[in-house]
Order: sequence, then C-alpha cells, then structure tokens
Amino acid sequence: MSSDATVVARYDEAKRAAGEQTLRRLVRKQGILLLILGMLFGLMALAPFVGVVTDGWSVTAAFVLGEIVMLVVPVAIGALGVRQLRRKVHLPEVAVTITPIAVLFPAIDRPSALAPRIRAEEWARSGTSAEIFAASGLEAAHVVFTRHDGGKRRRRMIAAGNLDLDPRVLVDALRSPYTS
Repeated sequence: MSSDATVVARYDEAKRAAGEQTLRRLVRKQGILLLILGMLFGLMALAPFVGVVTDGWSVTAAFVLGEIVMLVVPVAIGALGVRQLRRKVHLPEVAVTITPIAVLFPAIDRPSALAPRIRAEEWARSGTSAEIFAASGLEAAHVVFTRHDGGKRRRRMIAAGNLDLDPRVLVDALRSPYTS
C-alpha cells in the first residue's frame, strides 16, 4: 500500500446500529436506576424528620438545616438520572482516518452522564504506531494506536470486529513511511 493514500476506516453499518441500540438500552437502564436510587436516599433522609414530627418533638432550626443538607445528595442523584434519561448516544460513522501526514480520530460520546466526551484528536503520523491485540469478552480484537508525546504515552483503541475493512490495512498504513 502506498503511504501517500488516505485510509478511512468506517464502522460497519449493521454493527454500528446494533451498538447504538445496546447503548440506548444501557443509558435508559442507568437513568432509571439513578432515579430509583435518588428516591431511596430521599426517603432515608426524610425518615428521621417524619419520626421527629410524628412523635411530637420540637423541631429546631439546626435539625431542619441538617435535613436540607441530607436531601442534597438524593436531589443530585435524581438530577443525574434525568440527565442520563435525556442523553442521546450516537457512534461516529468514521472510526479513524489516516492521511499522509496525520491520524484523525473522531469525537466519541460516552454512555455515562458522569464521563466526559472523548474529544476529536489529530496525531502526527510520524511517531504513531498501531498494533492488533486479542481482546477478551465480546470483541475478537482491538486495534491500538499509540503515540509518545514528550514522555507521555497516548493510546486510542478501536474494536476491530466493527470495522468495514481488515484491521491489518490500518497497521500496514502506519508502518509504511510517508514519502513526499
């Protein structure tokens, strides 16, 4: 393969659609579970207040302030649950693009409301390597891209079974030196 060619690895449409459907179910389950957890914590925080009021004890300002502080956690968990339910996860069409001078990775949404989005990155082609590693679990293999920048190692992984081309094409494209 010529190192002057641009290689675009896309996700297989059927596997991409199945992956998005699985992620949507996962995101929905997480949101519902967060709402349930928030309600349980809220009930646990209100139980002492209800007990004090029904027994006829006097309610002090410090006790009310303590109850308000205890209700912050369930409200925050409930807000995360609502945020998770509203989340729309989409996988990018392109997995990686290898140009004659750079390796381009798209931005990726994560299925968790707490995890930040993985930003799009552009790595210089020189100094970037790719290897195919056997994976455990559902995926047969991963293509692992590695780059060393100032003593800091950066890595990006792509599931090889979801690509529309043979993962060896990506590895070979980075092995051949760029000729101008």
